Amino acid sequence: MLPPFRPLSNSLDLQSAFAQLSKRRASSDGLDATLRQLTAATGRMLGIERVSLWGLTGERTRLECIDLYELSRNRHSSGVSLEAARCPEYFRALERGEPIVADDAMTHPTTRSLTEDYLLMNGISAVINSPIHVNGELQGALCVEQVGPHSAWTSVQRLFTHSVASLVSLALLQHQLQLIEQELRDVQSLRQALFAGAPDAILISDARTGHILDANPQAERLFGRQRPQLLGVVQSDLQPAGAGLDIRELLTLITTAGSAAVHSAVVKLDGTVIPVEIVGQEVQLEKGKNVVQGVFRPLPASPTKS
Repeated sequence: MLPPFRPLSNSLDLQSAFAQLSKRRASSDGLDATLRQLTAATGRMLGIERVSLWGLTGERTRLECIDLYELSRNRHSSGVSLEAARCPEYFRALERGEPIVADDAMTHPTTRSLTEDYLLMNGISAVINSPIHVNGELQGALCVEQVGPHSAWTSVQRLFTHSVASLVSLALLQHQLQLIEQELRDVQSLRQALFAGAPDAILISDARTGHILDANPQAERLFGRQRPQLLGVVQSDLQPAGAGLDIRELLTLITTAGSAAVHSAVVKLDGTVIPVEIVGQEVQLEKGKNVVQGVFRPLPASPTKS
């Protein structure tokens, strides 16, 4: 529950209220909860009946109400939409990134087109609309809506509305970053699962030196060594003498052609020599580092002792 707020009347009240909202936003449990807290706190601090948060659709032809807080009923709702075709002046003003301050919303050039579809049916007399941007792109608007008689918006009310819009932008940006981070973690987990669960032995090596950087469980079984025993080893040291193509030559082929496949052999820790097909592919990582993914597939031949 939100605590009772003293209505704002001066710049000191504004600073204190903004600090409270920033602290509450930082401790919120999620985006939806954050947005509801911001609309409710704005209505209570300003003593305004309606505070609504709107999101612009991907086609940018409609605004959808994400959250509406009504002070007298202390309730949240959503679902109302506004079509650009019905209020083009309003949408153009938002696209230009202009804050909209209308003391008489039904006659203001920017908001009068909202009269029939929105203002009259909700008894709205005056509005402050502050555009919300994320990464420089318009995402929607925060709307403070006065119901009933209204004189003029104060500078404190205008500044506070724009400050809350900035907090909404920050909350949306942080949510986007969290989604990206989660997606990266999911991708990494998927890659790791595919790497670990692959039916073939796979070694990841430095493309410049040939030193092994990673090995999957199948590689541990093929080479008869635990992963720590493989890390840092040069791949050519895992081949028996006279096995044919040196791994460094394979790396050269891969670096030149991007991929290569050869028949060779590897030697297990116990000295068993196993003929294999080696399929290598060069992969470029971030910051310009190149690695080689080597897939080792045993060939149908009887193992021998070296």
